[in-house]
Amino acid sequence: MTKHIEKGAYFKIKKPRWNWKKIGGLPDAKEKLEEMVSLPIKHPGVFEKSGLKPPSGILLWGPPGGGKTVLAEAAANSAGCSYISVKAIEIMSEPEEITKMYDTARELAPCVIFVNEVDALAPIRDTESIWAEGITRDAPIRIAPMEITEIFYKELDRVSDRNDIITLGGTYRPDILDTQVLKKGRLDRKIYVPPPDYDDRLEIFKIHLKNTPLGNDVSVEKLAEQTEYYVGADIVGLINEARVLAIREKGKEFDTVKTEHFNKGMKRVPPSLSPGTVKKYVETLKAECDHCYLF
Repeated sequence: MTKHIEKGAYFKIKKPRWNWKKIGGLPDAKEKLEEMVSLPIKHPGVFEKSGLKPPSGILLWGPPGGGKTVLAEAAANSAGCSYISVKAIEIMSEPEEITKMYDTARELAPCVIFVNEVDALAPIRDTESIWAEGITRDAPIRIAPMEITEIFYKELDRVSDRNDIITLGGTYRPDILDTQVLKKGRLDRKIYVPPPDYDDRLEIFKIHLKNTPLGNDVSVEKLAEQTEYYVGADIVGLINEARVLAIREKGKEFDTVKTEHFNKGMKRVPPSLSPGTVKKYVETLKAECDHCYLF
C-alpha cells in the first residue's frame, strides 16, 4: 500500500511571531540577519540595482538554547515573508518531504526556511568530535544517509540563483558539519550566535520579567551577574521556576517573586554551558575570522 503524506507533515508553515524586540541581546546577529535576510527580501529591486547578490543560505551556529530558532523566525517576521521551520532529524525520516518543502517554499516565495540542527542532515561522516565534550546535549543519535544528504544539497542548489528563498541552518555542533553544505550557493554565510554576556542577560531578564511582580529585594542586575554561562533558554527556565516556587509558597496569597525564589530556582536550573565549552566556541570563532560574513 502506498503511504500518503500530506504536505507539511514533517515541516511547519508558520506565521512568524518573534520579532527583534522580543529577543534579548544578540545585537550583532540581529544586525547581520537584517542585512542578509530582511532587507534583500523587502527590497529586491534595490539590491538588484546595486549589484549585490544576497546569500541564498546562512548558517547560524552557537551554543544550544542561545536563540538561533527565534532569530530565524524574527528575520522572517522582519522581512514580512512566509516562514517554514523543520527539524532535520524529523524530515530525514521521509526524504521526499525535503523536496516537498522546497516546492512549497517556491509557492510561498518570498520565504525563509529554517532547518534546525542541520548537522544531522549534513554531517561529516566517519569523524568523531574532538572538542564538543562538555556540551549538555549529545551528538545527534541519527544522521542522514548520504543519499538523503544529497537530496538536501540538490534542493539548496536549485534555489541558489533565487533571491526570494533563503535557507537558514542552525547548529550547536559546527565541528561535525560537512564542509560541502558550506560551499558557495548553499549555507555559505555564517553568523555566530554567542552565549549572552552580562548586558544580553540583563536585557533577557527585563523582557521576560516585564509582567512579573518582583519583591523589593530583587535586583535584576544582580541576577544578570549570577547567571554567567546561562543561555537565553536557561534564563527563561529559571524565571519560570522562580514563579512556580513563589506560587507554591504563597498559593492564593501570591504577591511577588523574591530573591530567595530565584536562588532556589538556580539550583533547579543550572547553566547549560561551562567555561570549557565557551572556550571551544570562541576558539572556533577565531578560526573563522577570515570568513566572509557579508556579501
